[in-house]
Amino acid sequence: MEDCCRSCCPCLNRLWNRIWPDIRYPPVPNLVIANPAAHPAEIRTISGDIRAPSPKKRPVQLYAALFDFQARSDDELTVKEGDKLSVIEKRGDYVLAKKLTGSPQSGLIPANYVALLQDEFAKHKWYYGNINRVKAEKLLLASQNKDGAFLVRISESHSDEYTISARSEGKIFHFRIQRSVIGAYFISDKISFATLGELISHYQKNPRSLGVNLMEPCAQQRKRKL
Repeated sequence: MEDCCRSCCPCLNRLWNRIWPDIRYPPVPNLVIANPAAHPAEIRTISGDIRAPSPKKRPVQLYAALFDFQARSDDELTVKEGDKLSVIEKRGDYVLAKKLTGSPQSGLIPANYVALLQDEFAKHKWYYGNINRVKAEKLLLASQNKDGAFLVRISESHSDEYTISARSEGKIFHFRIQRSVIGAYFISDKISFATLGELISHYQKNPRSLGVNLMEPCAQQRKRKL
């Protein structure tokens, strides 16, 4: 309305100025009013790398062929005595192995045709390496052993995992030791350990969490590896 009146009757500007005075407000400075009682803003960060950890590669265990073996099917692997191999997994009475020398072929070989050349846990008296469940039970039930005797062996179904076999009340119990994506060892997902030795030590000191006592390594003489 103001604009219409001013444009139609410019001679009445004085009247219009009285009705609609031209009031100009001073510009407001861009100021921030500080609160003297307030503390500076604190930025918190999560320490460490929160990205998903990359799987920790386990050192390759070195095996050797004990005898010549001629493949009889496409699934099997021909090897010569002394060939160096890495065992990928166990499959019943066979192992899926890969040659470490020559052409990198892989295939099945009878499990009793290969032997472990190096093992990072061989220094421990409780470690029995590549023996099966039946053999472990036979050793632990021998007269040399009592309740509380135990041993650790390579898992029959997962070559990168282990099993604790322990004697309690005249029976043998088996506990699977699994590996996490970062290489930790665990039986229960509530607690894990950086090394296999640390896991065994923990359950020796805390038998209730396992349900059996791990008192003494199996006394039966072990067969030494190559």
